[in-house]
Amino acid sequence: MRTPSNLAYHELNGLQVRVVDLSSGSTVASGRVVWETKNTFTILSERGRRLTIPKHNKRFFFKLGDMEVVVNGDSIAFRPEERTERVDP
Repeated sequence: MRTPSNLAYHELNGLQVRVVDLSSGSTVASGRVVWETKNTFTILSERGRRLTIPKHNKRFFFKLGDMEVVVNGDSIAFRPEERTERVDP
């Protein structure tokens, strides 16, 4: 079960997300995660566009129930299948 404390260990595909650039503080994308690689997320925006967003230097706000869970992109820049071994708690 996904909780705020263990979200970074779980599958993130299918979750709603808002992406903020760390250098500018501005929102660069929002939508649903449809694909993940070691260094990127592909997000399907509300307008139906597929956006490939790098994980580095980004902060991800994942919708989990009625709350947003913040995950630093640099801390999850691994292959999804390696995440359980490498994410710092």
